[in-house]
Amino acid sequence: MNPTFVEVKMMRHRFTLALAVFFAALAPSLAQAGPPLLCFPMSIGDAASLPWGAGGWNSPRANYDRARLADDTVALLSSQTRALVRMETLRRAVIYAASDEAAAKKLVGALRARAQAGGKTADPRARFDLGYAVEASRQTGHAFSFARLADPPEDGYALIRQALEARGPDPEMEYAAALVTSSRMFRGVSDEHLRAAIAGAKTDSDLARTIAAHQPLWGSRVAAVTGARR
Repeated sequence: MNPTFVEVKMMRHRFTLALAVFFAALAPSLAQAGPPLLCFPMSIGDAASLPWGAGGWNSPRANYDRARLADDTVALLSSQTRALVRMETLRRAVIYAASDEAAAKKLVGALRARAQAGGKTADPRARFDLGYAVEASRQTGHAFSFARLADPPEDGYALIRQALEARGPDPEMEYAAALVTSSRMFRGVSDEHLRAAIAGAKTDSDLARTIAAHQPLWGSRVAAVTGARR
């Protein structure tokens, strides 16, 4: 028997409250809020990504050969790679590239070539990757005094929106859009994407854990967009 409208509404309300409690319980304390696309890692479990240290958000490995960065990054962004892993891989890639101008140019060039290949029939995930990398690159100047990344000409958010429209509902991509627009200037847009991400996040999923870990970024906005009550 299918549930009634009232039953669905009650189940949704219980899930929202449970999710809000889950976020509050799991949210770790981060030392300092910074650029959201760089300073807030994604929870990706054992998924393959670029090599990384254990010292926090800014832990690139000193022995990693940045000449391989573009090729390694593109290889990790396969059609089977889900959005959250793409986001973490690109976050790491941009941090590696921030201190190496040649690696930065090669990385953005490789992502741009993938996004443009095939024109309108290009894989939307390639547009997503370029858009996310572009916006992360723009934040390096706020995180690193030595940043070597030039300001790309693309509108990263527009590319992410195009990917969302082409692929259909994707809570992890919605979360990417929420992060990209998380500044006060775009708060209304960001909250819409955050609401969609939370609505699609399964309990105990990497996305739920990621949003919980990002509590210092969102503050009370998670409760506000879900309508949760204490």
